[in-house]
Amino acid sequence: MRQLRFLFTRSARDERGVAIVEFGLTLPVLMILILMGMELTNYVIANHRVRQIAALTADNASRVRTQMSEAYVNQLFVGARKSGDALDFEKNGRIILSSVQNNAAGTGQWIRWQRCFGQLPVSSKFGAEDKGRSDGSLPTVDGLTAQAGSAVMMAEVTYDYQPLFPTSIFGGNRIAHKVAFIVRQRNDFSIAGSGAARC
Repeated sequence: MRQLRFLFTRSARDERGVAIVEFGLTLPVLMILILMGMELTNYVIANHRVRQIAALTADNASRVRTQMSEAYVNQLFVGARKSGDALDFEKNGRIILSSVQNNAAGTGQWIRWQRCFGQLPVSSKFGAEDKGRSDGSLPTVDGLTAQAGSAVMMAEVTYDYQPLFPTSIFGGNRIAHKVAFIVRQRNDFSIAGSGAARC
């Protein structure tokens, strides 16, 4: 009995291995926090890139001083594809570039032309090409209205987020941004040539 008590007292004071036990208990929590941090960082970066693709597309389209061409639209989409390579954007995203201007009747705005890039099957939230031509049913674009003799270039970019881990809380999230810029120093708002993908 005395020997048993001695062994029990000795083992109660023995602190070897405590650090290993504590490490084993905290490791799963630590790993979950690290993985969640990685996923959150990846989501924030993807969101930023999608917003950047929308801004670059609309801004560059609004800077064209001569008549817009299908070839130039294709170049814009090549730039967008390269910007989104890390996201596999062409497969999981879509850009809808619309040229919005006053309709001939002067009753509102209409989408004069619209071009798309990417395989994600989504439609414009503002409508298809030619919407508003006669009835002015097109809403304002983030408060921007095309003035007489001008136009607004609008880029709607949608991306299905691809999580790092299959069980991510961000899995299945769709990121969408729209950006509009007023066209500078251009009088002809039609589009020339052929080749860019219509929506």
